[in-house]
Amino acid sequence: MFVSDKIIEINLNKMKFDANGLVPMIIQDQANGAVLSLFYANSDSLRKMQETGFVWRYSRKNKKVMMKGEESGNTQKVVSVSLDCDSDALLVKVIPKGPACHKGTVSCFGQEPAFTIDDLVSIISERKKNPNKNSYTSKLLGSRELIVKKLREELEELIDAKTSKDISFEASDLLYFTLVYLEKAGVLWTDVLKELKERRKKPSRYSSYGSSK
Repeated sequence: MFVSDKIIEINLNKMKFDANGLVPMIIQDQANGAVLSLFYANSDSLRKMQETGFVWRYSRKNKKVMMKGEESGNTQKVVSVSLDCDSDALLVKVIPKGPACHKGTVSCFGQEPAFTIDDLVSIISERKKNPNKNSYTSKLLGSRELIVKKLREELEELIDAKTSKDISFEASDLLYFTLVYLEKAGVLWTDVLKELKERRKKPSRYSSYGSSK
């Protein structure tokens, strides 16, 4: 049986099921926010989700509870489950393994998700966990001195950039090397975001950051 190490909290007592005992369940990629699928769940499938930490749905076609990806291997690990304001729909954020759609597309709705910083962070983290001798990122992660050298170079190149295209190009480089540096140092990207959020809460030399004028 597929079992996640994450405990999923779902309060079935608050759920408002329809006349057929079902509730719609929107599946969203945790990393980039892309909507992957719309499933229906009953109380049994929701209990299965609690027990295993993976998405289970009720198939109206097959008339039974099924685990997403049980046959294809394209499972969806549950990160969080949220109940909407009317308690009659669920938003399930997941970490997908493979495409969501049976047709082989990333999403059942056809759109390709946007590439996000979270995606880049995941790639860099994977290079650290599983080094590849042909990977430049893996090479960087093996040498703090090399990362620091590239950071200094890219900062200078960003400052010297003149056109919007060049500025965008150099900023991309600097962001990439910054994320590699964070990974090497064992600092999470989410910790940086938390720090920025905290700066909005307390008076400091950053007190104007994010404030409206």
